[in-house]
Amino acid sequence: MLYNLHVLRVIAALGVVYYHITSEAGLDLEANIGSRGVDVFFVISGFIIAYIGSKKPDQFLVRRVVRVVPFYWAATLFVFAIVLVKPGLLHTTQADWKQLGASLAFIPRMPPHGEQFPTLVLGWSLNFEMFFYLWFALALQIDQKRSPMICAVLIAVYCAVIHLAGIDNAILTFWARPIVLEFGFGIAVFYLFSIDALKPPRAVLLLLVVASLAFIGYGEYRWFDYYRVLVAGVPSFVLVLSALLIEKHYGFTTNNKLIFLVGEASYIVYLIHPYIIYTVLRVVVGKRDLGPYMVVPLIAFLLALTSALAVLIHLYFEKPVMAFLRGKLTRTAQLGSNQ
Repeated sequence: MLYNLHVLRVIAALGVVYYHITSEAGLDLEANIGSRGVDVFFVISGFIIAYIGSKKPDQFLVRRVVRVVPFYWAATLFVFAIVLVKPGLLHTTQADWKQLGASLAFIPRMPPHGEQFPTLVLGWSLNFEMFFYLWFALALQIDQKRSPMICAVLIAVYCAVIHLAGIDNAILTFWARPIVLEFGFGIAVFYLFSIDALKPPRAVLLLLVVASLAFIGYGEYRWFDYYRVLVAGVPSFVLVLSALLIEKHYGFTTNNKLIFLVGEASYIVYLIHPYIIYTVLRVVVGKRDLGPYMVVPLIAFLLALTSALAVLIHLYFEKPVMAFLRGKLTRTAQLGSNQ
């Protein structure tokens, strides 16, 4: 069990929550960082897919769809129903049927009334995830053993071709953004993690974990609009690799059940948190002038509330639905292969 991945998921997810709480749309605080938790997620995803996909390639896409799609579709349809019944209630979302279709299909469509966001706003990152899964599925068909490396090369070649050919199609260029290379960083973590001889001193690994976290935050604060794949992607690579190695070689981790549970629910935390925090801030807090002593407790409350609701959804919706679908789809595939 790679416990430190759960720790990193919690840090990344709550970092993004903190970012939106303190953003201009929220409390509008100067200490507004945390959005680069997405980059940590992408590197983790690259590692996990390489780690699991190359070892258990059977029904790769089916297993990924079961993991990602059910809650995303449910949340997307729920948000769409809200704006369909109450137009204007959500500032960044409209009842656009074409946008809904593109969102459910993980296609990055540019609507005429806004930016290139799906119906469920933070689903933009899932458009990259599904893009990555499709390339990995193709790599598995080429060579299962070398699939992670082949996938990384295919993504790099795709990005190079799109940019060098000067293609300006909105969908194709979306998937060619440099941030997609962070999945390749995660694949590099997989290969380095597999080298038993790679065993830096524990103090060095601990220092790298702290330094990479600090650099991610500093880079976001200083260079928010520049070189994201370098100032966030590279330190995220160092962070994930160091956290994994310090657990592998020195057992430096935690098996705290609460952290594990929030880590398991981090996908839900990430997707739903804007709707929770902005509802509380607009309905409960409103335009009240919060004193300095109320800000920290409010941030802590919103982080805890989002985590608690996400855990409940994970336990009573996501987990049972995934178990049901895995049983049905796996059984169907097995029956088909036996006929």
